[in-house]
Amino acid sequence: MKKLLFFFILFSFHSKASSMMDCPMGMMRVWTQTIGTQCVPRFNSEPMMPQGCFGPLSPMPQNPFSYFPYQLYQPNYQPWWAYQGNMHYPNMHYPGPWNYPGIQQHHYPGNGQIFAAKPNVYVDSIHKNKKFNFKFSSTEKLSFLATTPLLPKSQIWSGKLIGSDKFEVDEIAYDYLFYDIRLPKEKMQFEKGVCTTRNEAIDWMLKDLKEMKFSALSIQDFEEHWRVKIPDYSYYCIYPQYNAQLDPALPVAIDVDQHIFVRALYVLVPHKDELDASKGSDIPFPTKDPSEIRPDTKIKREIEFREWGVAFLGY
Repeated sequence: MKKLLFFFILFSFHSKASSMMDCPMGMMRVWTQTIGTQCVPRFNSEPMMPQGCFGPLSPMPQNPFSYFPYQLYQPNYQPWWAYQGNMHYPNMHYPGPWNYPGIQQHHYPGNGQIFAAKPNVYVDSIHKNKKFNFKFSSTEKLSFLATTPLLPKSQIWSGKLIGSDKFEVDEIAYDYLFYDIRLPKEKMQFEKGVCTTRNEAIDWMLKDLKEMKFSALSIQDFEEHWRVKIPDYSYYCIYPQYNAQLDPALPVAIDVDQHIFVRALYVLVPHKDELDASKGSDIPFPTKDPSEIRPDTKIKREIEFREWGVAFLGY
């Protein structure tokens, strides 16, 4: 009787096993209560070719990452730290989530098609210890994306100017004040500027900062950051925004005597192909000399604030 029961169980198991669905290579068998047994693609399929070889045949019917943003998935080999870096914004390749010719604006809160990335505020002072208040005084709601130090609801950075070129806020010393913000495109100018290659565009901006007497530290910071972060396209048009444009769009009140505030924000528009005015562009090519609107920095003050930034259009 025991032998008969054993053969019955063994036969039942063999029948079930032989009747189970066989899945093709690259797929695996799963069971759910609603559908039952079915074959689904494996996340990592068995290779059909030796490791390192790729051909037209693939066990996967579709690349599961094909619709991922470029920053998250890149088919070329990179070191481990590069993959982790691409998961963050800004990352090693772009100043934010990128979709040529600009920033993917749906990733960000707020309003404004101008994405001002990393405006930095520097100071040069003859005073070694001087209190200051730096207030964003707009009556309109502002779309800040990041600030360092933390900007309170009052939108005022309060602290001391220490040494000759540093800020102290909440007992922490900073080489510069930093923020990211969205600004209205309607308040920017797109007539004055230059169009050139990527490297020459960076050199032009550095020269412009030197002519406005930005400090050596601020110019060094600009070059180190933007030599890397400006996306790698062949040509760029630069539309400088100076005090005449930025003060109405983003007014600032600095509570300290005998000071000057010089501002420069470079709106960059990339172009993949050689520039051709006859083909036109979403943003008109600049036709006027930007030096006409550059702030005058001939008069020296006891305390001099200077701000640089680079901006891209959102789409």
